[in-house]
Amino acid sequence: MNLNYDKELEKIKSGIDVNNPPRLLLQVCCAPCATYCLTRLLRHFDVTLYYANDNITDQAEWQKRLEQVQKLVDAVNGNKFEISAIRPLRLVVQEHNASRFFAAAKGLEREKEGGARCEQCFVLRLADAQKYATEHGFHYFGTTLTVSPYKNSKLLNEIGLSLQTDNVKWLSSDFKKQNGYNESIRLSQCYGLYRQHYCGCTYSAQTLDK
Repeated sequence: MNLNYDKELEKIKSGIDVNNPPRLLLQVCCAPCATYCLTRLLRHFDVTLYYANDNITDQAEWQKRLEQVQKLVDAVNGNKFEISAIRPLRLVVQEHNASRFFAAAKGLEREKEGGARCEQCFVLRLADAQKYATEHGFHYFGTTLTVSPYKNSKLLNEIGLSLQTDNVKWLSSDFKKQNGYNESIRLSQCYGLYRQHYCGCTYSAQTLDK
């Protein structure tokens, strides 16, 4: 059965008491992708962004994207974002360790973009998010990755659902719906955010040179 994950998100939101919002740990791949996602979430959840991206194999690129995420957090908390948050937006950063990504991708280096290597990358990052959410008392964990038209939202949701527990639920989403990707472009331009042109890993970067 093909679920409409965007509608699943709306079902979850419809049952929320905004006076007592659930805590959401949202794995964030980059600031531009986070922009639109936050417009859908800030009025319903107590959101913490989780910057866990060992797939960004170049340290300088990892740092650059992190700085842009912090810039977005500052805009939200400074009331300069177009959607106000019901709780201050927080940011947690997982220490960068690209060797973990290389271990997960071993033997899959020549896979095409969107294939088995990317699947292992998704598993790595979402499992990190689920672990942190469990250890720190979050109600939900999710990701901004589904806003990208280049990412398989069905696969991402299936992985997330496989990782959820009774205590920490997966937040289903397909943020590219409702013109989400185009909105993320508009918003990132509005707030002057750096938009990268590849997902982050060295194998993805190599495809740009072909």
